[in-house]
Order: sequence, then structure tokens, then C-alpha cells
Amino acid sequence: MQPSRNESCPCGSGVRFKNCCGRLPQNAAPASRPIPYADVLPIDTCGYRDMADAYERSMVDLLRRGNLPQAEFLVRNNLLQQGVNAKALNCLGWIAAAVGLSETATEFFAQAAEMAPVWTEARSNLTQMHRLAGAAKHSTGADQPTRFLLIKAWGFGFWSDVSHIVSQLLIAELTGRIPIVHWGANSLFWDGTLPNAFEAYFEPVSAATTDNLRNEELTIWPPKWTHRNLLDGEIHKWTGPYSRLAGLYMLSREERVVVGDFFSSVFELRPWIPKHSRLYSMTVDDLHSYLVRKYLRPKPDVLEAVARIYETHIAAGEFIAVHARGSDKILEMPDLDAVNQEYRRAIEEFRTRHATRKIFLMTDDSRLRDSYVSHYGNDVFCTDCQRTDTAQGVHYQAGRNRRQLGYEVMVDAYLAIRAKAFIGNGYSNPSLLVRYLKTWPTDHVKLIGPNMYHLHNPVLHRW
Repeated sequence: MQPSRNESCPCGSGVRFKNCCGRLPQNAAPASRPIPYADVLPIDTCGYRDMADAYERSMVDLLRRGNLPQAEFLVRNNLLQQGVNAKALNCLGWIAAAVGLSETATEFFAQAAEMAPVWTEARSNLTQMHRLAGAAKHSTGADQPTRFLLIKAWGFGFWSDVSHIVSQLLIAELTGRIPIVHWGANSLFWDGTLPNAFEAYFEPVSAATTDNLRNEELTIWPPKWTHRNLLDGEIHKWTGPYSRLAGLYMLSREERVVVGDFFSSVFELRPWIPKHSRLYSMTVDDLHSYLVRKYLRPKPDVLEAVARIYETHIAAGEFIAVHARGSDKILEMPDLDAVNQEYRRAIEEFRTRHATRKIFLMTDDSRLRDSYVSHYGNDVFCTDCQRTDTAQGVHYQAGRNRRQLGYEVMVDAYLAIRAKAFIGNGYSNPSLLVRYLKTWPTDHVKLIGPNMYHLHNPVLHRW
């Protein structure tokens, strides 16, 4: 099923689907079970049997069709609305078993059985998991060969692509894989001058490179990727076999190379962090901060440009950084003008509190830039970068310098974290990455609107 015309497009741009970039195919409906799962347990043990109940009927339908990510979203939403209940825990156990997370499945079934001791279904599932665990051969860490996670471009806005990388890095940490990021022909910031556009902006996230993947003996998952097409652009991204590859499916694979080409958020992955992991106690915000600071290392030319601009505009002074959205954001947020008006009050509050008048404005909209200059005069400054005065995102416009676009947004973000305080849009990737790239004192950051990294996006798996 496609998103409705008024829902956010799954590309991560935040634009309403009806007005978005159009990169989601109009008939984007994967085949039944586009990602096969293990038939560890029969479907009738999922816990939902009342076909007269619309919710239970929809859950069984999703599981039969193999839409495990959407089923997980609904059952977790059920837990939030109805409180902890045995049926929901049993269903989460069923999903965990289907994707090979046997220890997690066992924990869910045990909780369900304890909560509903007279219910035989959870106990039966728990018995089956114990039986399978007894038959399984466990390998030690020393027995594990080196394994890799190839993180391909998500294929949308720069910081949306970086957000995709961050969640994939969490998968790499949870599965003990060496991450390799490759932005190829499907990256909006690849201009053909480098084989890997990511390395025009950031240092590699590990010592491994794509050369390490050329060994024909390395097994690859999902099988739509092979040694012949591994560095190609997109294959069955939205529809077809192994399309819409949620991170959930990647947490228990044994293949030497796993490829991440579809978006999963840290928010969606966090509930699957095992209790024994050192990451288990981290919040969504903690995880973002940890991952971006560990792995994202800008190229020297980016940092040198930041230093030059800082010396030119700031020198020894202090400033407030502001990220305001315009251009295509209006298509998603009809009240964007009113939201942007809230910035005025926040800016004045921060200027008074932090005893500084200087404002660094990050914006993709030349109209917003002109408005700020008109209102704040010489107190505001911007970098010299490509902007738009239309409702189309600059990165979707023909004729733009792709590599330069990425460079410019990098410079803006890393200049912003030199500020004393920051004000941004909570529903925008650039604002959120600035939020996590630095340890800001609590009263030095204000995100206007909800933090979208704390929200689930069900549109990605609505089919």
C-alpha cells in the first residue's frame, strides 16, 4: 500500500508524498514476503486468533505476507496504548524467532508465559525455542570469521543519508561487523569524479574498504547483491525480492557480507538491543551522539574551510547558530511560516541569555536569508552557498554542483557546532545532526517542534 497523499514521503525529506521528489515508484508494492523469513513457528502461534477483531486480523495478514516491520510497529504501538500484555509480547517473540533472534524470542515468550500462566500458546512457543536452542550448534567469538556491513547510499538529502549511515552503524556495532560506507551512482552527491562520494566529505568509518569485499568466497546477503553488482546503484529498493530491507532482518545474518540499502532509524532499532550489550542503557539521543562522534570525521578541507569562515566572521567573539527550513519543507508543513516565526522569540531569548548579538544562519532558502538580513542587519551572517527560492529542494534541482552541495552543507553544520548555542527545526535532519555532533549544555539548544528521531515512520513499510 502506498502512503496517502498527505503523509510524509518515505525518502526522509519530510515532504508530503503527493508533492515529493517522486522517487518512490507509483506502484511500489513488494511481492508477498519480499524478504523470506524463517518458518520457525507456525503462523497460528503468533497469538492472534480472533478474526472477528480487526486489529488481530490485520496482524495475522501482515505476518502472512511477510511484512514484519509493519507488524512490529503495530504491536509496539499496541503496547504503548494498551499497556504490557501477553499477546503483544508473544507476537514480538514470534517476529524475533522469524528473523533468527532466538534468544530475544525466548525472552519475550517467557515474559508472556509469566504474565498469562494459563495461556498455553506462549508456553508452547517457549518450549519450542528451548528445543531449538538445544539442537543448535553455538560458535564462540573466536570461531567467527571477519564479517562486513556495506552501507550503501540511501539516495536522498545529504543529512538524511548521514542519518541512514548512523542507524546502519548501530547495526554494525550490534552484529560485530566492520562497516564500509559506499556512496555510488544513486547518491545525490556523487558527481562521478570519485568512486565513493562519501569519502569526498568524511574519512572512512573503518580501515576496511570495498577492496576487502572482492573475495569471491565471501557470502553476501541479501542475494539480490552479488560480487558483480555490489557497487552498483539501486536494486529492488522499493519493490521486488529483498526490497525495503529493514534493519530488523539484518541482526542475525551469518553471511560474511550484509548490505544495508534501505532506511531504518535508531529509534526502530533500539528496542532490539540485547540486555548484555553496553549500548542497552543508552537512549535514542545517547546512541546518536555516540555513533556520530565515534564515526563521523570530516575531511581536512571541510574543517579548514570552517576555520577560515570562523576567523573572517567571528574571530574571538561568540555567536548563536540558527538552522531554519524553507524551500520544500513548506510542502510537508503548511504552518512552516508560523513555525519559523517562533524562531524570533527563541533567538531573542538566547541572545539575552548568552550575551551575544551575532547570528549564524543555516538555510537552504534564499528568501529566508533575505528576511533574516532585513530583520537582523549586520548581526546575521551566512556562508556563500547554493540556495533556492522555490519549493523544490536544491539537491533535487538539475544543473547543481553535486559535490559542492555536499561540501557546503558540511561546512555549515561544522561551523554551527562552534556556536555557543543552537536553535533548529526538530523535524529536520541538518538540525538534528548539529544537535548530536556536540555535547551542548541543555539550555544551549532549542529544537522547535518534535524531534523526528524520536518517532516511527510507518510509511516505509506500508504495503
